[in-house]
Amino acid sequence: MTSIGMTLPFARFGAGMGRAARVLLARWRHARRVAETRRYLEDMDSHMLQDLGVSRAQAFFEVNRGS
Repeated sequence: MTSIGMTLPFARFGAGMGRAARVLLARWRHARRVAETRRYLEDMDSHMLQDLGVSRAQAFFEVNRGS
């Protein structure tokens, strides 16, 4: 067996791990964006929420959904 034949399974394993790492990183970034958005929503006053078309109750629900 050649050395190329022996490295192919490991090359496929490495490529799969790279994809898994990218997916994990993307999920982590998304979770951080959601958490940041919820913090912004929590800090908004009634006027700002009204401009967005969000009630105080809806904002409260969304902010507490993450905890």
